[in-house]
This record gives sequence, structure tokens and C-alpha cells, in this order.
Amino acid sequence: MTTADNNNVSYDQNNNKFNFRVAGIVMDAGRVLLHTTEQDAFWNLPGGRVKLNETTEAAIVREMMEELGVHVRAQRLAYVSEDFFEYDGLKYHEVGFYYLITLPEAHKLYSETEFKGLEDNGKLIFQWFSLDELEQMEVYPVFLKKELSNLLDAKGIKHFIQK
Repeated sequence: MTTADNNNVSYDQNNNKFNFRVAGIVMDAGRVLLHTTEQDAFWNLPGGRVKLNETTEAAIVREMMEELGVHVRAQRLAYVSEDFFEYDGLKYHEVGFYYLITLPEAHKLYSETEFKGLEDNGKLIFQWFSLDELEQMEVYPVFLKKELSNLLDAKGIKHFIQK
């Protein structure tokens, strides 16, 4: 790691990359908030990298402030995931902590359909999707397609490994 990466828990080795990531699950009236970029054909949950000496809960609150400009409340840790995948010519090993989070009540983002994030000059595109739509979409990690519909009734933390 170098100073340029802002103490993110992420490193490259040869053609491999390790990421320690957090993601936020924002749900509202049978919908979930996802994001993508203009160059990607898939969707995922908003979030980012954990920094050294930062808790995962603090990381998700910070990431949502950076990406959406809103202070969220982390309700609970829902999933821990170990993902192994290829992207942009690199082999990734990503450990992710997925939190159920809430925006402030009646926040304007609940009524937006599609909007650009604040980070990276608006390269992130956010959109609400009904949980029913997810099955036909390219969403990563793939366990989210089925698990999100049961999340509000689920208890405990689920662990997934995807190779």
C-alpha cells in the first residue's frame, strides 16, 4: 500500500488485487438502491474500501457521505462475503461486509429515480430497482439477487463464498 491510496485496505500483487470492502443496502417500499458506471454492464450495492484502523460500520457511513452526501444509519450487519472474480484484467479477492442502512426519513433520494453520485465527477450512476427486477439483472455479488427479498425478515449474519 502507498500513501496515494488513502490508507485503503487494498493491495495489488502481480495480476491479483485484494480489497476489503463495505457496501450499504438501502431498501424502501420493495426497492433497493444500486449503482453502476457508464462503462460497466452490471450493478452492485454502493460502498467502497475500508481504511486502515477504521471499523466497517464507520466505513459504510463515510462511504455513503462521500458517494451520496448523506449521513446514513447502519442498522445491522447482514452479510459477509468472500468473492473471487476477474475485472479489468485483474483477479480479485474481495472480502465484503454488507450493512442494512437507512437514509434520514423522507430524504429526497427516496423520490429520485436515477441520479449521479458525488464521487469521481459523477461517474457513479445510482438507481432504485424493485426486488423482483433483480433476478433478470446482472447484479454482483450474485447472492444478492435472492437474499435481498428476505433480508428484512432475516436474523443474524449470513456468510457467502463465491468463486
